[in-house]
Amino acid sequence: MDAIIKGLISGTTVSLLIGPIFIALVDITITKGWRSGLAYVFGIIFIDTLLIYALYELLGDIDFMAYQKEISLVGGIVLVLFGILTFTSSASIQHTNVENIKTYFAAFLKGITINILNPFVIVWWMGIYTTVATFNYSPPEIFAYYFSLLLMVFLFDLLKIRFAYYIKNRLKTGFLTNLKKVAGVCLFIFGVAMLVRITQL
Repeated sequence: MDAIIKGLISGTTVSLLIGPIFIALVDITITKGWRSGLAYVFGIIFIDTLLIYALYELLGDIDFMAYQKEISLVGGIVLVLFGILTFTSSASIQHTNVENIKTYFAAFLKGITINILNPFVIVWWMGIYTTVATFNYSPPEIFAYYFSLLLMVFLFDLLKIRFAYYIKNRLKTGFLTNLKKVAGVCLFIFGVAMLVRITQL
């Protein structure tokens, strides 16, 4: 129970943060529909699971922080590009529910890309990895901790999707266009901030 409770607390904590992942989720849900938002979330969970596995099985002896500048550079550029594309893309209420396999796959890939190239995500998982190591958990307890954490992240993302879908049904095209521009600017700022931070590393 201790591992489960701590996992739920950790999942809740990270889920309440507002960053590029959250902004992109809201944008995708509003413009592409809730199923695309769900596909985006699955992309995020997929990468989170791979990162956990990599930390325990593949990267245990590698100083991952040595590549922080390279990760920040690539991640910053990707966020800037996402921001520009989001800002310049058109928005139409009539086309917000056009969903198909191509749309879902694109949302899934965006979840993977924006998550794996976000240095905060990698650093956060490394922090979780080192913190869990101090708990002296058995393998089943470690599994229970991470399962509870990811479950909480998933449930909070479902709430975010529902919130975005609720907003979408009450929006007009003009307001939706402005909202996309705000989302684009936010993503752009996150990317620039990431690039600026490289000079401080």
